[in-house]
Amino acid sequence: MAGRGASAARRAARRRLGRYAEAEAELRAVRDSQERLFGADDPDTTDSGYGLQLVLANLGRREEAVALLRDTVAGRRSALGPAHPLTLRARAGLLEMLPATDVVTEDGGALLALPSECARHLGPGHTVTLGARHNHAWALYLLGRFDEADREIRQVAEAYVRRFGPDYPVVLAARQLLSRTRAALGHLDEAVALITDVVERRERGLGPEHPFTAAGRRLLDAYRAGRQRP
Repeated sequence: MAGRGASAARRAARRRLGRYAEAEAELRAVRDSQERLFGADDPDTTDSGYGLQLVLANLGRREEAVALLRDTVAGRRSALGPAHPLTLRARAGLLEMLPATDVVTEDGGALLALPSECARHLGPGHTVTLGARHNHAWALYLLGRFDEADREIRQVAEAYVRRFGPDYPVVLAARQLLSRTRAALGHLDEAVALITDVVERRERGLGPEHPFTAAGRRLLDAYRAGRQRP
């Protein structure tokens, strides 16, 4: 058990460091072994699938990631139930991963109401609920509902800062999305200030070559080029 925990920690560290190709190879091997030994719906198998789809998404392989995430949702629903935090977390991932048109129709249209469902089962301050609201704000942004997205992500970012401090990666991800909503609403100077702060904090915490740092710099360049919705 201790060895398996150490392996999981190494895989998580590779993801955080942006070493996605290494993480993919190890996660895929682990998932294949678990599926062969325990079955596709075993909780350990679905956990490996969840980690693998995160890596695939960061490698730009969205279609593969979405298919795997849907499998993870189905497996967790079957094994753990629809209200389990891990099931709700996997469904929240779909809010981030799906194109806008699919978000509206996914799960019979219930996906856009996921933050309320998470709050009902887990409470409004639970990290899964906050994560669902974060991804919900992204979905609203993609749908062009900028005012709603702006209100949602501002509240989430403030809650994250209170809980984790200003430099935590998920805080910076939320503030990056806030910069997008501010730009889309015409507040380009504010958007530039927000993403500049995000990039500087990522350079200190993750390093200048980390993919998240590079993504922030690309967004900053787009704003400076006058593109309000990169």
